[in-house]
Amino acid sequence: MINDRACTPLARTSYGETMTTSPRPTRESRQEQTREAIRHAAIALFVDHGFDAVAVADIAERAGVSRSTFFRHFPDKADVLFHDDSGSHLLLARAIAGAARSRAPLGDSLRACLEVLHSALLVLADTKAIQAIRYPALEQLIASTPQLQACSLVKERGYTDVMVEALIDQGAEPLIARQAGHVATACYDSGYTEAFHDPEQLSDAVDRAFRRLFALA
Repeated sequence: MINDRACTPLARTSYGETMTTSPRPTRESRQEQTREAIRHAAIALFVDHGFDAVAVADIAERAGVSRSTFFRHFPDKADVLFHDDSGSHLLLARAIAGAARSRAPLGDSLRACLEVLHSALLVLADTKAIQAIRYPALEQLIASTPQLQACSLVKERGYTDVMVEALIDQGAEPLIARQAGHVATACYDSGYTEAFHDPEQLSDAVDRAFRRLFALA
């Protein structure tokens, strides 16, 4: 028996036909749409005119929003390019927890910590590669703009801190966790540099960097 209340509601057209009504967008989805509109506008303007020449007012006008709306979503124009970090941090922490499940507690084993981070960073690399393909000019923009390079380095330290804390949560000794976090960051950076002009290869490049490291042992 069909439960009518579980069915998608139908609306009747002027021709007497029925059609499925689209669900109303949620507040969260509208906010995400606004963030994406601002992000698209900012990247287009930065690429066309350079980061320094673009003001927040220019981005807001291009995105069709007010300055106050811009600042509700981003603290400054540089943050537009790095706004996904909180989600990426969560993804990385969960990937570490999953990879460590069969190895925990990690204790003082640097090798075990690095193997966990190897697996987790491949997950992150797949996500970052998708973003790089979606915004092909973004990485070149960051690489050519000193202020954005500085922001990128600060953000990179945030990823290292996430790795360290996640390893400690899995029973790693704090000193070993910090050493592993910095070594893993270097491996990711090596892969990023190798795949800079071909982001589809990022995951493979990061994997090769870790395997070169493990071959030393």
